[in-house]
Amino acid sequence: MDTLYPVLSGALAQEKRLEVITNNLANVNTAGFKKDQPLFEGIGLPSGLSAGPSGSITPSPTFERLHQIFTDFSPGPVRTTGAPLDLAIDGDGFFAVQTPGGVRYTRGGSFTIDAQGQMTTYDGFPLLGTGGPITLPPGDIQVDPEGRLSVKGTEVGAQPTEIDTVALYRFSDPSQLRKVGQTLFESAGGNAVPFPEGRINQGALEDANVNPVEEMVAMITVMRLYESAQKAIQTADEVAGKAANEVGRLS
Repeated sequence: MDTLYPVLSGALAQEKRLEVITNNLANVNTAGFKKDQPLFEGIGLPSGLSAGPSGSITPSPTFERLHQIFTDFSPGPVRTTGAPLDLAIDGDGFFAVQTPGGVRYTRGGSFTIDAQGQMTTYDGFPLLGTGGPITLPPGDIQVDPEGRLSVKGTEVGAQPTEIDTVALYRFSDPSQLRKVGQTLFESAGGNAVPFPEGRINQGALEDANVNPVEEMVAMITVMRLYESAQKAIQTADEVAGKAANEVGRLS
């Protein structure tokens, strides 16, 4: 029965893969979402602990264990929306938002205006500019490629007034970012660096970097592997049951 444990560990690994794939597919329409990918490692018994009947060393069983869940930070496709509060980052960089738990970073650029005039995410987290949370007066909002945010008043002949500059940050090692929710990230290593060279496209959103066809193919593969593991476990169980019954009759 010991040979079943590696098969069982493989089945559990496929369950984790399926969980990650399902979450990726569920967020295929979430702006700024970055897909995840589980990374596994094989663990075998130390050499010498799996000796055969004659004393010879036989290959040790290998167990599959989740090593980490890797986030793919490759850019998603940019979609034009025409909405003035939709912002897409061209190239590297992250927006910064203020949450009750501290500053978090995101590629999701879908914003709104709250009752206090602050520019926030749809979860209510204020977008940060170089001067702190951005508060806008009524009027037409304009954001240039350098992130300078201006508002043109509603009165006739009004000129745009620069309010603030959208703050962008970059990370030398994005793998240090920890996902909080679906589109927010926490800088565990505190290595956020201001990125004034970043460019912003107003009236556009970066979609999720999830390819639904690839994820569906991966899901089918995982389900087939899981079914194979189930059949192997079922067969081994039947063999063990049969052996136990036969031993019982012989005795």
